[in-house]
Amino acid sequence: MAVHLPCLPVLLFVFLAVHVPVTHADPPLPSTYDVSMCSESFSCGVVEIRYPFYLANATEATADYSGNFSCGYTDLSISCKLEGQTWIPTIRLDGDDYTVDTISYHYDHQTILLVDSDVLGGAGGDCPAVRHEVSFNGTWLHSSSYNDNLTFLFGCDPRGPVPPECDAYKINCTQFKSPPGAGPGDSFVVVMTDENDRYLEQELATKCGNTMVVTVPVRGDVLMAASYNKSNFTSGGYGGVLKRGFELEWSRITGTADGCHLCEASNGQCAYSQNREFLGCLCHGGKAGSPDCEHIVPATASTATASRKSS
Repeated sequence: MAVHLPCLPVLLFVFLAVHVPVTHADPPLPSTYDVSMCSESFSCGVVEIRYPFYLANATEATADYSGNFSCGYTDLSISCKLEGQTWIPTIRLDGDDYTVDTISYHYDHQTILLVDSDVLGGAGGDCPAVRHEVSFNGTWLHSSSYNDNLTFLFGCDPRGPVPPECDAYKINCTQFKSPPGAGPGDSFVVVMTDENDRYLEQELATKCGNTMVVTVPVRGDVLMAASYNKSNFTSGGYGGVLKRGFELEWSRITGTADGCHLCEASNGQCAYSQNREFLGCLCHGGKAGSPDCEHIVPATASTATASRKSS
């Protein structure tokens, strides 16, 4: 059941990008590539990583190619990090790390479930402090209607009497610490489930000076189940909600803004630059095509020489 998003002034910072044709800033693909570099699928922990997601270090610079290219959509790169004895899949959104819980590849449910890596890092125990909002480029990732939001007000230094009913929203964990940059004072977590909650959030923002306000997405069903008992919620329940993460939808290229749709129609994988420019098509057998696998890139002189030497 879909959970409706609350009407906040700022719910989620989504920076949209417009596809532009390939420019001379990035060279085209070489004629061949290392197939082992661009594996069609691999596992990191319990998460299966498949195209258009790809391993973050799966980019290559070769003797006949001066640039780097991705093995999938630029923003869908996954780092597989070893923590202790466990491999953890991690994606970066606007410079911040998020642990990948699951990825759904079903054609009518293409989603990725993420958890802020800071929340899972152990600081604050059951009552972590989020340090940033969620920002991402909207080319391939989109917010989900299954998300709801939590608003945090850190370091509330009252400039006037705070309404007594706001005490129910005060974080009261002994291990809780405000994030860097927050001033002294109490911290609050507000669940935007009704008009009263929105009123109290506005009251707190008005009455608190030098307050850090952070709004983050969470799973609406998890939030609804945890927020009935506000005393438990502010003493650790909200931390459990944060650790269950939030959902983003991802989508394949569908229009004609670049040649990726032609590449995928020919059973190839689209290669992009770090500037999100389509470079060409990675085809079976280590061959590259432009814009698809029906048009294989001719071998360059250096590639042909290398091939003769290897044979």
